[in-house]
Amino acid sequence: MKRRMVIVLASALLAAACSGGAPAATVSASAIAQQYKGLALGVDAAYLQWKAATTGATRVDQITAPAAAYAAALTNFDNAVAAIPASGKAATDIATLLSADQVVIADLNAAGSETASTIAAWARHLAADGAKAIQAGQTVRADYGLPPA
Repeated sequence: MKRRMVIVLASALLAAACSGGAPAATVSASAIAQQYKGLALGVDAAYLQWKAATTGATRVDQITAPAAAYAAALTNFDNAVAAIPASGKAATDIATLLSADQVVIADLNAAGSETASTIAAWARHLAADGAKAIQAGQTVRADYGLPPA
């Protein structure tokens, strides 16, 4: 359900930003900031759902489905963010965020290949990669004048 909400929200925001036949380059900075904020709220909700489902997990079967769901939500977020018109520092910082997210997505997609003896190391590695993605997201938020998440 959360994934569906993220997709619907992203589609609605993209449609609103591009409505009226105006080129994407004429979208105001404020509208772009709100578009990014809406997308970020959706993926943040997916993260919280993933975290709640996997906290304390000690078996691979406890992490695979939540990891796949979060990876899908993060992929949808990245696709929508990549479509946001950006230039200058924001464009560079978005590219950094998308690269960091791709590492996290790869980590999440590797969940099924973990074992009971490697799950803790996988979680530590994922947390470290996730911290880099979070920092990249905070930088993009600052570019758009948004408060830290």
